Amino acid sequence: MIRLVLMAIGAAVGLVVALSVLLLVLAFAGSPGGCDSGGRQVESNPALAQQLQAKLDQLEAQLDAGQAASFTFDESEATSRGRQFLEDENAPIADLKICFNPDGPSASGNLDAVLGLDATAKVSGDLFLAGEHPRVDNLNIDVGSVPGFVTGGFEDAIKNVINDQLDHISIHHPLTITFGEGTATISGQP
Repeated sequence: MIRLVLMAIGAAVGLVVALSVLLLVLAFAGSPGGCDSGGRQVESNPALAQQLQAKLDQLEAQLDAGQAASFTFDESEATSRGRQFLEDENAPIADLKICFNPDGPSASGNLDAVLGLDATAKVSGDLFLAGEHPRVDNLNIDVGSVPGFVTGGFEDAIKNVINDQLDHISIHHPLTITFGEGTATISGQP
């Protein structure tokens, strides 16, 4: 009888270890694909990052001067500036790609993971600019080839990584953002 109980416990532990290894392989070996740019080409280069930063600086200057202001930017500008920001902050995210669609933003990239392994992730959700720092909420996350019902454990970790990086960005004026096919528009009030 004790032998059967020990065999059952051993089998259960073996199954848990095997499933854990399988999930790790799926997380690190597979890919959920890139964010949906609707076939639009999304580029990344320093000039586009500077172009978006100049638009942000101009918006800030107008708002500081007491004028309402807005500007539109595209996925390539956002991707370029996002990559520059992540590099400057030594964030554990590489190969960022940002996509805009009328239902909101999405992004994909590689997350630096444990033991030098990277996991490819794709996220979408709601972006809020109403507070002291930008925030993301209502995330939909795909990691590697891990089935969706399992990614729940990753969602909080990825949301925390994203929001921790967004804490480095301060918002000084009330802002709203709207999304179109490949573009986003930020509007602000002094």
